Amino acid sequence: MPTTTLTTHNRRHDIDWVRTLAFLLLIFYHIGMYYVADWGWHVKSQYQSERLQTLMLLVNPWRMPLIFIISGMALAAVERKINAGTLLKIRTVRLLVPAIICSYLIVWPQAYFEAVQYHGYTGTALNFFLNYLTPGTQLLPKMHHSPLGLFTWNHLWYLYYLWVYTLVFILLKPVLVLLEPAVQWLLKHTLLGLPAVIAWFVMIESTLEPLFPATNALVDDWYNHARYFSLLVLGYYLFRSETFFQRLNGARSWFLISAVCLSAFSLVIKSNTLFWQWGRVLPLIILVSAALMCIFAIFAYAHRHLNQPSPVLRYMNEAILPWYIVHQTLTILVASLIKPIAFGPILEATIVIIGTLLGCFLSYELIKRVSVLRMMFGLKQSLASR
Repeated sequence: MPTTTLTTHNRRHDIDWVRTLAFLLLIFYHIGMYYVADWGWHVKSQYQSERLQTLMLLVNPWRMPLIFIISGMALAAVERKINAGTLLKIRTVRLLVPAIICSYLIVWPQAYFEAVQYHGYTGTALNFFLNYLTPGTQLLPKMHHSPLGLFTWNHLWYLYYLWVYTLVFILLKPVLVLLEPAVQWLLKHTLLGLPAVIAWFVMIESTLEPLFPATNALVDDWYNHARYFSLLVLGYYLFRSETFFQRLNGARSWFLISAVCLSAFSLVIKSNTLFWQWGRVLPLIILVSAALMCIFAIFAYAHRHLNQPSPVLRYMNEAILPWYIVHQTLTILVASLIKPIAFGPILEATIVIIGTLLGCFLSYELIKRVSVLRMMFGLKQSLASR
């Protein structure tokens, strides 16, 4: 999770690294959304690639599940040190408050450029922003997602979901404690634990996904809630397991080979309806297993090779939340501003990537130096400002 650094008696630098790399992958994934062909997004480049679909289809099944597992691990690291009230207060200050503020002040340019490209908006950015701040505005009714009018949280949905899941976690904590001995027994016996995890997520995919397609709108997103909250709880239990990472490290080659083979097979399944003619269960078992194998392989190799401190890691542990908040707006801003120049696909993509990453870096360098900005972006107050 980007808002809480994992701390234990023996610091888990490998999980810190996985968290940082997972959110960097998310940044590049969103840049890819600007270029991938046939997939809708807030704005799109005139240079679109069908080949990019393959790469993004390989990443898509496990990129957000990985982030929610990490979020559960972060929750396990901090909840044992503080009571429920303090946990909810910290999460409200560092998740909900930044999510609301930045949805208004950081996300609105995404909606503005979407309005320009897809809805024929010709007004000024200032006029759009003022309407964006106005609940019930009559401007561009087709872009209204709620009674709040043009307001949208776009990529910041994760922060809202994580705050809600923290509240649900607190309410369900007695049940989770009651179930923990059985869960830890399953995790200790990998031959039983892994099929049980796969079966749980196959059940979610087969029963809820057809009824409640993913919306990221919170109030009606029951399929996503079932799988994302389950992944958070899984991360919570995995972090508290005494043997999981040792067993994972010992089987890292097996997880990697399984991840590669099952991911390749998953691409075949997604592109061929023949596999779905005899039911959904077997294809879903393969798809879920592929995603989990990728996640476990990442944790296994990180545990083996990245469990060590680094100046870069110390920097990114705090920087990753502001980077996450500003990145998509920067991508859309840079892409939209240079689009009329028609640089060509390679040069344009290079400028968008460099512009996004440089903008993230410069934004954080400003944010970390200003107390009110630290609050707005969910960072702890610096010692100098206390």
